[in-house]
Amino acid sequence: MQNKTKRVIFILAVVTVLLVVFIAVSSNPNSGLHSVYKVIGTPFQFVQKGFSSLGTSIKNTFSVIGDYSEIKNKITELQEENDSLKNLESENTKLQEENAELRELLELKGTFENYDMIAANVIAEDVTDWFNEFTVDCGSADGISNGCVVITSKGLVGIVYNTGVTSSKVRCIVDDQNVLMSRILRNNALVRITGMSNENYTHMLKLDRIAKQTTLYEGDTLITAESGGVYPKGLVVGTVVQIEEDKQTGNRVAYVQPAVDFTSVSHVYILMPQ
Repeated sequence: MQNKTKRVIFILAVVTVLLVVFIAVSSNPNSGLHSVYKVIGTPFQFVQKGFSSLGTSIKNTFSVIGDYSEIKNKITELQEENDSLKNLESENTKLQEENAELRELLELKGTFENYDMIAANVIAEDVTDWFNEFTVDCGSADGISNGCVVITSKGLVGIVYNTGVTSSKVRCIVDDQNVLMSRILRNNALVRITGMSNENYTHMLKLDRIAKQTTLYEGDTLITAESGGVYPKGLVVGTVVQIEEDKQTGNRVAYVQPAVDFTSVSHVYILMPQ
């Protein structure tokens, strides 16, 4: 059985060699066997073309896979660069805001020469009182005491009312217990401001005790007065947004939008008398 298999293999090998020699000789146009090559060569050409097409297709497929992988990696790189640029833009915007705030604070510091400024961060908010009160990370160890005025670069925030060693509680001017005297910046008229945050849960101030001869318009800016000796004069309190008049008595009340957005306060400055 093994001898028979060997003979078959030998015969196939001899036939294959003869075919290769025959094709090589007959493929020469000057050969007498060229006409025979034309007849039997045509099927081989189709087979050759088929294998050639298959090889080209496989090559193109691997090329496309390689290009897709490269494009995918490029997209990932671009996404990472885009995220990095967004972070840089956010940091740049934050730095610009901080620089603008520092410039405004420098101007304020020149106004309040008799006070020292201490920066403090808001570490807790009393959400039950709608941001009427919050806690800062400075206390008596930093020289803070009850009665110190709290501000931001935008204007008046409130006053320290409960000082601990390393932290203090601040009551905002929108609290309904708060009362302060202020002046209309345009004409220096003295008026009274009270907090009204518990009404409709809005951070607003109410302006009353407006003298009949005092002119008041929507858009007027209110600043702290020197009356009472609690707040230094000249701090921006807010802007008049609405005026109402009692037709029977002629008395007027106005509603004031605070200069400070109490829902977004994250750091403040505490004024300490020298």
